[in-house]
Amino acid sequence: MGYFSLLILSVTLTHCVYGFNFYQNLKFDHKFKASKHDNENDLWIEQRLNNFDGANVHTWKQRYFANDQFSAPNGPVFLNIGGEGPAGSIWMTKGHWITMAKQTGAMLFMLEHRFYGKSHPTADASLESLSVLSSEQALADIANFIMNITAEYKLGGRKWIVFGGSYSGSLAIWARYKYPHLISGAVSASAPLHPIVNFDGYQEIVQRSLQTLGSPKCVQNLANATTEITSLMKTASGRKILTSEFNLCHALSDDVLDDQYFQESAAGSIQDVVQYNRDNMHFEGHGPAFNISHICHILDDVNLGSPLKRYAELNRLTLKVSNVTCLDSSYQKFVSDSKATSWDKVTGMRQWIYQTCTEFGWFQSSDSIHQPFKGFPLRFSIQQCQDIFGIPSEIIYKGVQRSTENYGGLSVAGLVTNVTLYNGLIDPWSDVSYMADHLNLKPEDALLRHKRNVLSMSKPSTSVGIVSLIVPDTAHCAIMYPASDKDSVHLKKARLDLENAVKEWLGM
Repeated sequence: MGYFSLLILSVTLTHCVYGFNFYQNLKFDHKFKASKHDNENDLWIEQRLNNFDGANVHTWKQRYFANDQFSAPNGPVFLNIGGEGPAGSIWMTKGHWITMAKQTGAMLFMLEHRFYGKSHPTADASLESLSVLSSEQALADIANFIMNITAEYKLGGRKWIVFGGSYSGSLAIWARYKYPHLISGAVSASAPLHPIVNFDGYQEIVQRSLQTLGSPKCVQNLANATTEITSLMKTASGRKILTSEFNLCHALSDDVLDDQYFQESAAGSIQDVVQYNRDNMHFEGHGPAFNISHICHILDDVNLGSPLKRYAELNRLTLKVSNVTCLDSSYQKFVSDSKATSWDKVTGMRQWIYQTCTEFGWFQSSDSIHQPFKGFPLRFSIQQCQDIFGIPSEIIYKGVQRSTENYGGLSVAGLVTNVTLYNGLIDPWSDVSYMADHLNLKPEDALLRHKRNVLSMSKPSTSVGIVSLIVPDTAHCAIMYPASDKDSVHLKKARLDLENAVKEWLGM
């Protein structure tokens, strides 16, 4: 199995959005497979199959974890929301939320997202079955969970605080927005709140992060390498060179979709490192093998040969440290794998592609001229929705519009209370999140200012609106991970600000 060419939202086993344009087999093992240690911790709750059809009596069992180790009689209840991957029980004893649980006497739960991990609402993942996979259904699952668990565990009178990162961070904010009578506050990290079909700004932030933490020369070398790839793709001899240099599983064909799939997959080695540059993810048993400094050192090393050879060397090193033998460049194989519907073959990739095609877009194209990659335009991502699910472009655009109407896009920032949202400026996903250095700044202005790179750290406040915690020297979801001696002063301060905000919500 090779790379997938689809999004980078993560949930690091349950938390942070990966998405299109990420390594199929490099991220596959740690993102979409449940831990072998989780079986003994599995708990199950009965849920409605379709939360919005009162006549549908079908139910299913959803997986969750619980930990009462820190629970005090009058303490809050913390709910960690699962995202587009299996829930990982390691989060029940690790992460910054554990620090807050100890401080506040919280009871802990983690709820796995329907259709991911072991939470299978239907007999398979066919297109008919996926009709009940959506963020709206997931939010209703959360509400049902809170209602039923409150009764089962006798938690009446205790305040619920929800936690999430990336896609699950979006769910945390939307859950507080939709169910304020059940949820007293939301702690979110790196949450994309602005659905958009062509998310070409992702690559622009990749470029900016490479320039600021690597070197301008690094970006130019990468751009030169991708330009050479485009030239070599035009001839049989050139494709033969690329097949050898990038250690492809099969000879690169002249099919334009194979070309686009290859270039998008190769770009993943850079994107993954930028997105998680300094996250303390290693407690989960995985994390980027390199940081931005490492990859720019390789791309700037003239002793390795031309820019193309340096790019290929980075690809080879990434494969090596990930124990992957070759890079798959077959688009048809990717589509075939993505069409599998039986649960013994479905991994999570198919479900997430479906959600992006029907709800969010977030297709990380190379269309912008202000970034170094080439070869995977928006039409390539739209083609995948068509080839895998038969979803045409007009449905994609309508789905994105509906999500904006449903959740308010960035406007939700001014409509909620008791919500914190962390963003790291290294993280490309910050481009579609909400960031403002004071609450009077309009969401659309905040996004524009981010593109101009003039945002500053916000001053935390618990007044109406999202409290924006901007940490300039961190990447995706960094605030969620366990503290490290290597954490920056900014990150340490953001964690303290977050703890103080939650205590204020709880009246502590």
